[in-house]
Amino acid sequence: MLENLEVTSHQETWLWIGTVGMALGAIVILALGRGLGKHSHHAVASFFVCAIAACFYLLMAFGQGDVIVSPNDLFLTPIERIEDARLVYFARYIDWVFTTPLLLIGLMGVGLAALTQAGEAMRERAGLVAGVVGADILMIVTGLFGALSLDDTHKYIWFAVSCVFFLGVLFVVWGPVRAAAKAQGGEIGALYDKLLAILTVLWFIYPILWLLGTEGTETISLNAEVTVFAIIDLLAKVGFGIVLVTGVKKLSEAGASASAPAGSATQAN
Repeated sequence: MLENLEVTSHQETWLWIGTVGMALGAIVILALGRGLGKHSHHAVASFFVCAIAACFYLLMAFGQGDVIVSPNDLFLTPIERIEDARLVYFARYIDWVFTTPLLLIGLMGVGLAALTQAGEAMRERAGLVAGVVGADILMIVTGLFGALSLDDTHKYIWFAVSCVFFLGVLFVVWGPVRAAAKAQGGEIGALYDKLLAILTVLWFIYPILWLLGTEGTETISLNAEVTVFAIIDLLAKVGFGIVLVTGVKKLSEAGASASAPAGSATQAN
């Protein structure tokens, strides 16, 4: 379909919206993160999530982040056998390889905050983080393999493999990591549940959109696909980052105010 091989003005508009939105989000998160002290790593990670995404959206807006794939060649120039060719925004997958692990590390940093001691607890934390990040990266990479596959059998096998790794990520963050968050008390558990719900709901949209979009069944147009991806990306990166940073800041301030009277009483004695 010719309309799915062209970068249209509609797509360019939404790619620029994604660029500006991510850049502004990075600035806002950096400002909100001031005064976090020992928790500043949350603001730093969330800032770089948005900054990285802004760079890759800019790459796509410049027309440098897409490729046309065909049965014979990865790069099809000039366009031949249009009925067998497809335009793929490969830059979004490179973006996700960097940003989704940072998002998960931010989430798990809240849930596993108590597992920071040396010894067995530290090894457990490292194992959970490594497992989730590894599964997440394979989820993105196999999704890209599917996007670049024009053979339907290959495409849907890679899609299924990607979904398996996605379910593995969900198993860990909903299972042991959530249990660790709940064990730390109501406020930390509540913040973790809020962040987890945001990521889970938004991340479920990605495979659905992949399946309905031009890389899957081509039920929706490339214009619609780019629009929805931009909106979901902004919510999953900027929105998640703001909720994370403000939530951690509130917990930090509440902890500081709770410890102040005890310190004052000690000085009075």
